[in-house]
Amino acid sequence: MSQQIILAIMVFAAFFILSVVIDKLLKKVETRFDSTASESFRLISNSQKAMLLFIGSILALSKMGFDVGALVAGLGLTGFALGFALKDAISNLVAGIMIVLYKPIRMGNTIEVTGSKGTVIDLNLRYITIKGDGVTHLIPNSLILSNKLSIIEPQATSESE
Repeated sequence: MSQQIILAIMVFAAFFILSVVIDKLLKKVETRFDSTASESFRLISNSQKAMLLFIGSILALSKMGFDVGALVAGLGLTGFALGFALKDAISNLVAGIMIVLYKPIRMGNTIEVTGSKGTVIDLNLRYITIKGDGVTHLIPNSLILSNKLSIIEPQATSESE
């Protein structure tokens, strides 16, 4: 019995160490990119930590002799149900990640999408905030990627006038 506990602790510790090593590597790579990419690296870092610690916990429990088959099946069904319940939020999150990576728009751009026109004043992983004509609009990221987006170039002023 004590060998099983020691083996379970070693499995969990291995996954914990792996998550810390990957986190440090991501932080080193992050320094090579501009500040707008830091959100992406933070998201990846937090996600990998959670996944590796979760997998390590499940494997450690199985090494201790627990039947984790029902737990894994239950979590799979729960994930399936949550996926349907949160599909819009997940869609906006994935679109936010794509916007951060591909940078189709930047802070200060004047854009028009789904009938809303204004200057981008905030970008995050859920929505984009634009302000125009005294009104602030929160545009879900999925609408930015799935609808026609117009980026309005600033008007060149003539110096000769």
